[in-house]
Amino acid sequence: MKFFKSILKCCLLIFVFSLSIFANNLNVTNFLIKNISGGSADIQFDLSWSNSYRWTETIAGNSITNHDAAWVFIKFRNTSIGKWKHALLTSTGHSVSPGSILEIYSNGAGTNVAAMVYRSDVGNGELVNTNMTLRWDMSKNGLTKTNFVDIRVFAIEMVKIPECRFALGSGGTESYHFYEYPYTLQEYYVTNAGAIDVGANTGDLYYSGAGDSSGPIPAKFPNGFSAFYCMKYEITQSQYTDFLSSLPSGDALVRFPNRYGSVRHTIKEDNSIYSADVYDRACNYLGWTDVSAYLDWAALRPMTELEFEKACRGPFAPVPNEYVWGNTFRRYIDSYDGVDGSGTETAFPTNANCHSGFYRGTDVIRYGPTRAGIFARAGTTRSEAGAGYYGVMDLGGNVLERIVTIGYTQGRAFIGNHGDGSIQTTPATWPVSTGAGLRGGAYSDLYYGDNGSWIRISDRSQAVTVPGRNPDTGGRGVRSAQ
Repeated sequence: MKFFKSILKCCLLIFVFSLSIFANNLNVTNFLIKNISGGSADIQFDLSWSNSYRWTETIAGNSITNHDAAWVFIKFRNTSIGKWKHALLTSTGHSVSPGSILEIYSNGAGTNVAAMVYRSDVGNGELVNTNMTLRWDMSKNGLTKTNFVDIRVFAIEMVKIPECRFALGSGGTESYHFYEYPYTLQEYYVTNAGAIDVGANTGDLYYSGAGDSSGPIPAKFPNGFSAFYCMKYEITQSQYTDFLSSLPSGDALVRFPNRYGSVRHTIKEDNSIYSADVYDRACNYLGWTDVSAYLDWAALRPMTELEFEKACRGPFAPVPNEYVWGNTFRRYIDSYDGVDGSGTETAFPTNANCHSGFYRGTDVIRYGPTRAGIFARAGTTRSEAGAGYYGVMDLGGNVLERIVTIGYTQGRAFIGNHGDGSIQTTPATWPVSTGAGLRGGAYSDLYYGDNGSWIRISDRSQAVTVPGRNPDTGGRGVRSAQ
């Protein structure tokens, strides 16, 4: 991860800008603050990233549009030793370059927490926004122009999962898979955003094991039908370092795994300063409360296990026992082309599409997470890249995905509320422990006796498992589309 800093003096107001560069060359540069008046200020910068895309297709008579996006938010603190807080935005006054769309996201009651930026037209390639502007509502943060303030601008790459019908279960034999009762080899289709009946009644959603097999799933539970945005990559070690660096020292120590040098974890602390040796490697040793705190801080939310299946499978009929890239072919990574940890290394052999099934802890190259998105190269297909249908990477293997399960009442009580940018209070209805779980498998699966089944889309072997900071646990977040 790299940081860019610029200092601007204007009307006794001092801003220090810094930015993290995430995967796929997501860049924020050329900072400038303008129009400081009336309790607001315009924060101007250039936003760009490689391999942006937008496409539309018709499935079963329905037009479905998918695209990637950047989730952009701001943190500030009053002095160089003050507490970092989440900057609130105005409802209007923002701008992007032609060819892009900017949407302001709110948690209600005027709490505008971030912007979603994405390509406006069908196409692909680099997306460049020159002189993009976000208008900061300083008055809502209790500031005036005479305050001394530091600012950080963050961006996370996202993928839109559009509203559509989709299947739960593959019609296969995965452990504790979903199916339409009483036919264990019949997938269940989610056709609307309403409540879902769960039980041993004909036509109901059902599963046996990994939960209480009870319901219903309430209408407010994010069942995957409605559109949402999903982080394209698992939380990286650089992203988690940015999070730690923005917390008060006491809070940061609580969230710090302190596992430097173990199983390819490279985050370290020196006199309350956090850094990562390898920026874009997926972050491991994250417990449920660690992932929840990160998502709360970023104004995102946890993903449900139903949303997980949709992000993997998309709108099409399932393939029995399919992996998250839509077929039953898998090839594990053996080593790397290029320097491990450089950020440009690719997987070897070239047809490898997953990091799973490994168990020999003496091999430090493979015993632990890889670079996020390592299997995607120029011209690779979905299967070759090991990607979900919409382009979300590493849903199978690498590190386990932390999700909200429907297996217990504590999970089914989740209503999809989002983080507010602060970690001081866990959002209401977010599971604290019971009600969370894991999906998607990890690099370590064979160590636990698995033979490649945990990276299947519909495998629920660990759907109600809530381990602590294990070397193979990480996660990612989502945001409901508006």
